[in-house]
Amino acid sequence: MPVRAQKATPPLSPLRDVQFKSLPGSSFRRSTPPVLAEVVDRVRCEFVEMRGFSPTVEQAARLFQINREECGRILKDLVDEGFLRQTSDGRYRLPSQQ
Repeated sequence: MPVRAQKATPPLSPLRDVQFKSLPGSSFRRSTPPVLAEVVDRVRCEFVEMRGFSPTVEQAARLFQINREECGRILKDLVDEGFLRQTSDGRYRLPSQQ
């Protein structure tokens, strides 16, 4: 019986190589200083990588090692652009999660 060669599938790129696109009407990413943009990208990646992740502002600030106020602003901006949603108990999560 002849052996069939399977097509090689390209390896998946690490999430850190994914370039996120701003939603229409969102100017947050364009006006953000480079260091803050890196923090915002890291926050986005954590939510994408950890499905079911729903931290409070305080928990997220500790995880991302940024102050609570800065973390709150970042999370609020991500809610405003539709990337995250805030639950009634003050947690943040991806919109597709209940």
